[in-house]
Amino acid sequence: SRKNTSNRVGFPNANSTNGSTTPGTAASWDYVPGVVAKGILDCWEYYKDSTWAAAWYEGLRDWGLDKIAKNTGGSLDDLNCTKVFFGLYDGAKPGGKFEHSGNAAYFMTQMERGADGLEDHNSRYSISGTGSSADGGWYHKSDYGNQMWCDGAYMGPALLAQLLAYGVETTLTWADVMTQFTASWNGLWDADAKLLWHCFSIDKSSGGASGWVYAPDQPMIGGGYHSAEYWGRADGWYIMALVDVLEAMEKAGKKDDADFVVIQGYLSQLAFGLVSRQDNATGCWYQLLQYGAEKYATRKDATGSSTYKNSDPQYNYLESSGSCLITGALLKGLRLGYIANTIDGKDIKAAAKKGYEGIIKQFLSGSAGSYELTSSCQSAGLGKDRNGSAAYYLVGKDVSIQNDSEGKVLGAFLMAAVEYERAYPPKAPAA
Repeated sequence: SRKNTSNRVGFPNANSTNGSTTPGTAASWDYVPGVVAKGILDCWEYYKDSTWAAAWYEGLRDWGLDKIAKNTGGSLDDLNCTKVFFGLYDGAKPGGKFEHSGNAAYFMTQMERGADGLEDHNSRYSISGTGSSADGGWYHKSDYGNQMWCDGAYMGPALLAQLLAYGVETTLTWADVMTQFTASWNGLWDADAKLLWHCFSIDKSSGGASGWVYAPDQPMIGGGYHSAEYWGRADGWYIMALVDVLEAMEKAGKKDDADFVVIQGYLSQLAFGLVSRQDNATGCWYQLLQYGAEKYATRKDATGSSTYKNSDPQYNYLESSGSCLITGALLKGLRLGYIANTIDGKDIKAAAKKGYEGIIKQFLSGSAGSYELTSSCQSAGLGKDRNGSAAYYLVGKDVSIQNDSEGKVLGAFLMAAVEYERAYPPKAPAA
């Protein structure tokens, strides 16, 4: 995690959204560059007393001073980038390593803009009028009406929890945080598999896409639909969200609240389920969590649709971004005491250590100065032709395997790396 990645101009994203540094272009600043920037700041926070780490903050500070947080709803992905300003503010606030009142005020203003965006999203893009207790849950994006995604838990309510912990003024409350997690957990959790579906839709007429599963008995969405598979990165976003929310609650003095116990219960269940799906040989996790390498798909499996790649069979594979998110969340949850070392006989601590060491062996290639992180899924969504089936996640048009440190795996790796180094400190270079 000591490699200075702040010179990766634009923070690479396979979808060409590169986080322009031109002021006022926040609409192009989606979660991918934000995740990379947050990963760099997490590394700086741990090593900030070392002079060699100063460039990590300084580069992000200059970048952040050119950014304006999005202050309207419509995409939880875009709003999530507000999180970068937490670390920047911590460096610039009174007593911070880079104390600067003007910078601190600017970064706080951007947090306030992010809160405005969540308020707007809440007022315009929430499930309502369905007669179910999913009412109040946030759409992942404006064009995915009545849908909640695993990804959205990290992008939206986890952000709100952190804003509240930082004392940012907003009309939203901790009750709104819990509304989102209650809705998403009950709509996505499969108690048998002990994993989360990628998405659910409250729509009782057609669901979101042809490959979705009708779920009459799902606690939150009786008569609605959920996606057909458990996608590794989606569950990775969710477990990271749970850990971050608990950290924010503790910072806000809410560790003794009943809601803290509820979120910690979700975390323990998901940690157990994910460790149960860890690949024994490598310590990593597959693209589709419930299968091993024997699962495969072809365009024929997708009924010949032109929206699927016409290629040789694509086998289920060990995927890097999900493995990094899961590993990082386990390590952080263990460090903060939110996850027990052992859960129902599963050694969570050993699994987290094995996960990181597996990431290094399985996905890091090259040599000093030219490392690349490989085997990251480019993207995966739901709706229309993105139908949530195994064929989609393996041979869909937008799920290509990336081998060039694409931003989602780069940011997730940095977060996992610094947590590993917190748990198993290396010999630090001289300050």
